[in-house]
Amino acid sequence: MGKESDNMIKVSIIVPVYNKSKELRKCLNSLIKQTLKEIEIIIVNDASTDKSKEIILNYKKKYKNIIYIENKKNLGIGATRNKGILKAKGEYIGFVDADDYVDSKMYQRYYEYAKKNNLSFVTGNYYKINSSRKYLFETPYFDISNIKENPNLLVFDDYGPCNKIFLRSMIIDKNILFEESLKYEDMPFVCKSLLESSKIGHIKKSYYYYRIHEGSETTTMDSRVYDIFSIMDIVNKYANKKKVDKEVIEYLNIMQITRYMLRQKYQIDKNVRKKFIEDGYKYLNENYPSWKDNKLYKEESILKRIVKNNKIFTNIYCLLIKK
Repeated sequence: MGKESDNMIKVSIIVPVYNKSKELRKCLNSLIKQTLKEIEIIIVNDASTDKSKEIILNYKKKYKNIIYIENKKNLGIGATRNKGILKAKGEYIGFVDADDYVDSKMYQRYYEYAKKNNLSFVTGNYYKINSSRKYLFETPYFDISNIKENPNLLVFDDYGPCNKIFLRSMIIDKNILFEESLKYEDMPFVCKSLLESSKIGHIKKSYYYYRIHEGSETTTMDSRVYDIFSIMDIVNKYANKKKVDKEVIEYLNIMQITRYMLRQKYQIDKNVRKKFIEDGYKYLNENYPSWKDNKLYKEESILKRIVKNNKIFTNIYCLLIKK
């Protein structure tokens, strides 16, 4: 390998923006203060109607490493992130949501760890922040590995792209992009990246600050929850093509479908709640008739499985344990 150019971009940071003027400055300030200087900040404005564009253009005037892309109409976060991916020139790609922010050392730490260990995928812990508190979200730690050596990495239950970096050549070569017409577009992107990565690493320290808003998907749900079935179909097809252990794929489905059944406690429409829980069991029973006997699932607590195994108990849980 030849000598790296002084102008080489080490990390492309993609920031999709839609009406985030209130939090945007804090986000951008955290990016321009990165100790890793060989970065580009690709901001994709998804046809914002507030003052986001004005804020972005002011930053662009001041900082040469900011690249601005504007969607003529609102395309959604999947298509918006994809525009950033196709524009990126960095060795690695990272994502930051416009209402979140990061530690100034995040990308230097991630990049150096990736290069030292020849990684194509790096993940780590992060903080969740709401209006009243900040708390640490610890993602399951694992030694450097890959899906072939450790298939259980596919069910490590951390499918957001923002506390990670991805080797850009892998993303481009394998044509890994976000779904553009479905909710929960993060999961196929991250799962495909996991499946294609030669080496995957985890950083214990938390550098990413994820903001939770009232009214967000974290605190409310609607009929778009049905997209999870299409999302799982996409992930299952890819995982089966890569010959992932069948029990792992089955458990991935159990984990995700039962999670969204239980999250119907946040459902704003009681008819959707009841119907989705019904259809969730139907999806599992039709695709995985013996899912309750899955070895990985049986490692969950008995109490959890009692609630998940029975439609009546699932409905009672969602009625009693409300937001």
